Amino acid sequence: MEIIPALVSKVLPLYGFIILGFFAARKWNLKSKWISKVLLYGLIPLVIIENLLKADLAETAVIGAIVFLLAALMNLPAMLASRWFAPDMNGNMLKCSYSYYNIGWFGIPVGMALFGEAQMPLIISAYVGNALYGDTVCYYLMSKTNDESPGKALANVFKIPAIYACALAVILNLMGVEFPESLEVVGDVVSWTISTSGMLLIGITLADINFREVAYLVFAKLLALRYVAGAVILVGLVLLEKVLIGKLDEDQSNLMILLLSFPIAANLVVFATNLDTEKENSALMVGLSSIASLLLVPLLALILF
Repeated sequence: MEIIPALVSKVLPLYGFIILGFFAARKWNLKSKWISKVLLYGLIPLVIIENLLKADLAETAVIGAIVFLLAALMNLPAMLASRWFAPDMNGNMLKCSYSYYNIGWFGIPVGMALFGEAQMPLIISAYVGNALYGDTVCYYLMSKTNDESPGKALANVFKIPAIYACALAVILNLMGVEFPESLEVVGDVVSWTISTSGMLLIGITLADINFREVAYLVFAKLLALRYVAGAVILVGLVLLEKVLIGKLDEDQSNLMILLLSFPIAANLVVFATNLDTEKENSALMVGLSSIASLLLVPLLALILF
């Protein structure tokens, strides 16, 4: 398997949209708010419905549960990171950045580069577990960064359509409804648009940052702990699945482990932009983790595959 050429051709071009967004914001004052709303209220629910209609719900339950547990357990190292490295940074934002992995906009191109369509059900299932956590718990926590009451923060969660899209898609899947083949091209275009728009959004938000004032050592420590803690937790969960359930084969287990090298979800920037809170720190965490993952993904892929 020619891993490096596949990743370069499928994944690396997406990073060009970060650069495009950065310069578009600096030169033409391109704003991110409308992009986040189109993604949050339009395109993301469509992708969730498409992916869940194609998914094996039994496999989705196992893989999605592993990813959901990973996200929940990553709150523990996030709290340590807040105490050790960044006591002045918002703790709820840090919890989201540790828990929310870029499986949809980053993981799908990586999976396609490595396996084509063969392992897409696993990536889709992982995406569902990640989205269920991110679009509920993470959105709630990001709402709390504005010092909103728990009731109002919870109300914000129910304003985004992703959770309704998940419920609808599961019901349709159980009823035997299949995604129409005639709409496959539309689905591919929507997925590509989400990936590129997410990267564009990161670039736009980064344009507002004074990079001379960034505490790079603090962010390096935060990201190092995130990757190390994610490795320990995810490998433990995959080994536990082998002992208790045994549904995943070797390639699937290795692909699950590869998730730990993925960057923070660009959705974090979408949430921050939509809620108008913690935009700079969110963009820095996502942007810097995306750069780190450029090295970590091919390195770990070479080890695993």
